[in-house]
Amino acid sequence: MKHFLRYCAIFAIPIIVFLTTLEIIVGNIPNSYSYKYNYVIKHGDEIQALAVGHSQLYDGFIPESFYLPSFNLCNSNQHYRDNYYILRELLPYMPNLKLVIMPVGYANVRVINNKNKETLFLRRICYYHKYMNLDYDGHVPLQYLFESFNPQLAFNKVYSYYIKHKDIVRCDSMGRRSTHYLRDRKHELGYNKFLETYTQKECDYHKLCIHNEDFLIKTLEMLCEKNISIVMVSPPYYWNCAFKNINEHQRCFVKRYMDNLCSRYPISYFDHESDSTFTYDDFYNETHLSEIGAKKFTEMLNRDIKQSIITRDTNR
Repeated sequence: MKHFLRYCAIFAIPIIVFLTTLEIIVGNIPNSYSYKYNYVIKHGDEIQALAVGHSQLYDGFIPESFYLPSFNLCNSNQHYRDNYYILRELLPYMPNLKLVIMPVGYANVRVINNKNKETLFLRRICYYHKYMNLDYDGHVPLQYLFESFNPQLAFNKVYSYYIKHKDIVRCDSMGRRSTHYLRDRKHELGYNKFLETYTQKECDYHKLCIHNEDFLIKTLEMLCEKNISIVMVSPPYYWNCAFKNINEHQRCFVKRYMDNLCSRYPISYFDHESDSTFTYDDFYNETHLSEIGAKKFTEMLNRDIKQSIITRDTNR
């Protein structure tokens, strides 16, 4: 037995040393999560408006074009669960925050109890936990505690940064994604992967839900308690693509859901999901805006929110 344990130790120690070293190396590579966290820690008292949510707003919101001093705290596949823990962690550093903007739309709809698309989101928990100090109330699965537990992804990150000298942060100084410019578009619009990925086959309203709705509600209640204004917006899609199996029930579900939510909470909701003023070059791909479309979208938000404030004050 002692010999067996000795052999196990001889085998395990080099692996542990290797994984620990890899974790340290990967952890020292700049990335969007650590950049945004550190920015809010250092400059949080300057922020009066915050965009938080998934990649549509990551691409679509330009803080420099917004009428309040703002920051883009969005990221790819960042859903309402992540938003809740991010805000809970970082709100104390933003004492002057007046407004939070969150996306909602076609891509947020799921079939109730459908677990098929959770893997990617769970994997990203590692980044939020490691670089943004989110504990998820102790519910981070063991396999997602360390990046080195996925050596392939960790090696790819090391190779991209140290060998290929690629930009790993991939966002500008105010948090907007810096890799989805029109000049970088990889295909002509009409490729159907993105919309197909987010389209649910279910047509029964009662079997559809908003993904992580419980965390959305917790976020709304947290912001209301702190008297922070809430804006929810449906960013535009390029619906004129080759994918013809759009689920109209899914689109309608979002509208009905938001009507109900706005009746329960003091939310300003703006629907630009089918806004025909967004044209071909406003899109980087079928579901994300280019820098041209982002400027137009942010200016629309300026107009929408200011008008909402005027209307609210008039009705008081």
